[in-house]
Amino acid sequence: MPFIAEKDRQTLKDRFRRDLKKEVKLRLFTQRTLGLTIPGRECATCEDTQKLMGELAELSPKLKLEVVDYYSQAQAVKEAGVERIPALVLTAGDATNVKFYGIPLGLEFAALLESIVTLSRGVSPLSMETRKKLKQVKEPVHIQVFVTPT
Repeated sequence: MPFIAEKDRQTLKDRFRRDLKKEVKLRLFTQRTLGLTIPGRECATCEDTQKLMGELAELSPKLKLEVVDYYSQAQAVKEAGVERIPALVLTAGDATNVKFYGIPLGLEFAALLESIVTLSRGVSPLSMETRKKLKQVKEPVHIQVFVTPT
């Protein structure tokens, strides 16, 4: 059973056709399984996350999915700053470091879609006043946003 319903697929295709300007790379950090799970390396949502990201990437030629094995591609994991799986790192041109941990369903899916569109457009949806204030920040800042239904 697909994660994205047929009626929603068409809506997303239309939105991506209209709103995506640049290509967005979806780098999914997960684990490859061959029917075996090593104790301590269980990932309850990795398989479903990969299926969901595959369905999403099929909706636009501007979405490119790359699957990275967390345990065998240590250099890629380190470079991306990924700390756990499943993790999704979004990149468009030079813009990167937008990360989602866990399976992006429900409210997280909406946040993922908005992030993809924003990266693809290359223009911040923030007000000009907010952008001016952010330009005054001179030190690196680590921002985390948590999305929950509560």
